[in-house]
Amino acid sequence: MSFLVAVVAVLAVLTVLNLLLSSAIIRLLNEQRRPVTPGLPAVGTEVGAFEVTDADGRTVTDHELDDVLVAFLSPTCGPCRRIAGRLTEPTVAFVIDGGDRDKAVEYAAGLGSAVRVAFVGDRSPVSAAFNAGDVTPTLLRVRDHRIAAAGHDLDAVRPQHVR
Repeated sequence: MSFLVAVVAVLAVLTVLNLLLSSAIIRLLNEQRRPVTPGLPAVGTEVGAFEVTDADGRTVTDHELDDVLVAFLSPTCGPCRRIAGRLTEPTVAFVIDGGDRDKAVEYAAGLGSAVRVAFVGDRSPVSAAFNAGDVTPTLLRVRDHRIAAAGHDLDAVRPQHVR
């Protein structure tokens, strides 16, 4: 009788282990099938090398960005204007000036004190380093020199949504 109890216990443990491994495999497969939103880099993409001067005259490089929110914004973009007042965490914002620096500077002034601003042009080397498309706003969570989350709204890149 004790032999049967031992066999049932071993089978129960193996069944639970099988369920755990199966659920992990299914989760990984679902993550790989997740579609990439147009204009956004894929999660896991490594950030390329770049160097740009921010609005305060300090240099911003790819090596400084770790566990930070990166935003590509435009002063002529309606959703970007709505996001402007909601950036409360440390953020590096690349404001696309579109040839109108005065409008970009005015927009950047409303981004708040937690935001470090650098002005870039359309299709800049900075955009290429992040593999960011032309759609603004583009919001990226960067961790360990890789894109950890990407979206067009703040909820998609909040820390609790990043693994």
